Amino acid sequence: MASRVAPSKTAFRTSARAREVEPVKNARHLAWIRTLPSAVSGHEGCVAAHLNFADRRYGKPERGKGKKADDRWVLPLTPYEHTDGPDAQHRTGKEKAWWDARGIDATTLANDLWRVSGDTETALVILQEALRGRAKHQRATQPRA
Repeated sequence: MASRVAPSKTAFRTSARAREVEPVKNARHLAWIRTLPSAVSGHEGCVAAHLNFADRRYGKPERGKGKKADDRWVLPLTPYEHTDGPDAQHRTGKEKAWWDARGIDATTLANDLWRVSGDTETALVILQEALRGRAKHQRATQPRA
């Protein structure tokens, strides 16, 4: 006779309440991310931009109001791309759509950089591949003349 185990009510949630754990903080990783070129433009002089949207593929919950995402979920962006420009990540209000419109799988890229944290040579290869993918995405989404 088979028995059924009821799943936890929060087992597959991605909201901030799903898991009340201390966020991962890593000042060394953030400082290293700031040394890398932008994930969007390849320009230097970056800040560490936290990703605030949920991604079930990585068990990444949505960030609650007033809370920063784990330092694991950061990407290098110039201040213009992050907060200062008219089309900056923080100005859109729809962060995932902002990354998607640029052809960047932000959580995968952040995870890849987290895995090689401190290894600048490997990170530069990862970012170059992401920029090439972005260029292909831009060509594919532009209207033909």
